[in-house]
Amino acid sequence: MLEKIAGKLMKAQQELDELVLQLSLGKAEAREKFEEIKKEFKAQVSELKQTFNNSSLKETGNKIKAMLEELELQLALGKADSVEIFEAQSKKILLALHELEHEIKERLPQTEEVNFFKYDIESFKLKLEILRLKLLLKNFEIKDVFKERMNDARNTIEKLKTSAKEKLGSGKGKYSDFKDEVQLAYKHLRKALESL
Repeated sequence: MLEKIAGKLMKAQQELDELVLQLSLGKAEAREKFEEIKKEFKAQVSELKQTFNNSSLKETGNKIKAMLEELELQLALGKADSVEIFEAQSKKILLALHELEHEIKERLPQTEEVNFFKYDIESFKLKLEILRLKLLLKNFEIKDVFKERMNDARNTIEKLKTSAKEKLGSGKGKYSDFKDEVQLAYKHLRKALESL
């Protein structure tokens, strides 16, 4: 499980790096990317909902199921043809995510699927922030500070991955041992985006 988490972090970091590069070079349109990331995240929400329906947690989470359905609805809303529509959709999605995160934290046990979904939420929010910056600023360039901070994030993730392998080898690796490091890695990614 720990290697999967580290792999998921590496993938998130690479996707963020790629998204920033594509947008800065003009190879991707922010509005098109917004629709793409909504579609990808909607699939992840549907996957969690399906896992949730097939698990023993089905009875305890009718409210969470309704929140997942509301989030799917928000993600399926029409195209964001203007900055105003993008902002309105983003605000509704982020509100739904915030409420869902709170309910998940309060009501669900921290299973592998739940933890992976929490990381998917973080990754989605970071991508949304990149798109918001692109739409508001119209033009941004990749600065050295951004590159340095992304390297810091990459190094943190690599250390986490190495540490996970070592602890797995010794039979001492538990998710709870790495929760803080995972949060730190996302914090590094967020700092990198702030430098754009």
